[in-house]
Amino acid sequence: MALTRIRYGIISVMVWSSLAASQVRAPSGIAQLDKGRTSGQFYVNSELHLRYQLPDGWAVSEKETVASHQFSWADKPSAKDQQTPTIQCSKNLLFVTKHPEGMTLSGFDPMELIIAIDPTCFPEINFPKSTADHEAIQRAAGQFLSHLQTPGAVVRAPARVRAFENGGRLMLDISRPLSITTREITLGSRTMIRNVDRSVLMLPARGYWIAWIFVSGDDVDMDYLKATKIFLDEPGDSSSVK
Repeated sequence: MALTRIRYGIISVMVWSSLAASQVRAPSGIAQLDKGRTSGQFYVNSELHLRYQLPDGWAVSEKETVASHQFSWADKPSAKDQQTPTIQCSKNLLFVTKHPEGMTLSGFDPMELIIAIDPTCFPEINFPKSTADHEAIQRAAGQFLSHLQTPGAVVRAPARVRAFENGGRLMLDISRPLSITTREITLGSRTMIRNVDRSVLMLPARGYWIAWIFVSGDDVDMDYLKATKIFLDEPGDSSSVK
């Protein structure tokens, strides 16, 4: 999909200048991060000062779930020895699919997953600070991709990486076409190979990295997902969702 077709919704960013020096927390702190809630057409996370416009008519999973086909972020925190307990370094915040769970489909069900990541777990990854630092952008994108897991997926083409600023905040868009194996119930439980596009939008917020993982086998659905809106609000701002 050509870059000219990539569309993101208007992003409203209203943050304190001190936000750049975000709180440094222990790697295990993400376990206590608020998962947020849905309110009308929005997902709201007060702790992250985040609002996200939900795709209209799509199905939101309110329970703990593993995204279809295991699209996820893989925690690989470094450990000094084998006795070090496993540290939680990411947390799934929201899982959305175009169709309700259990609905019989003849193809891949477009989906999105929002994940919070604790950067203190990954000192080898440095989020780029400028759209002009092309080397840092490519390096960060490669490091992020190494943690994005889809077991059994086959990469069909090199990743497309784009960095841009919106409201003074740097964001990364990392897209990569994949082939995945699916089980098609409508075809008598036959195994099928599906070509899909996975696009990941990443941004820093309140000391975390927030990642939106969009996956679709249809360009129209992918464009629709990318057109949904993200808001990062200053506490107490009148535009916040109540």
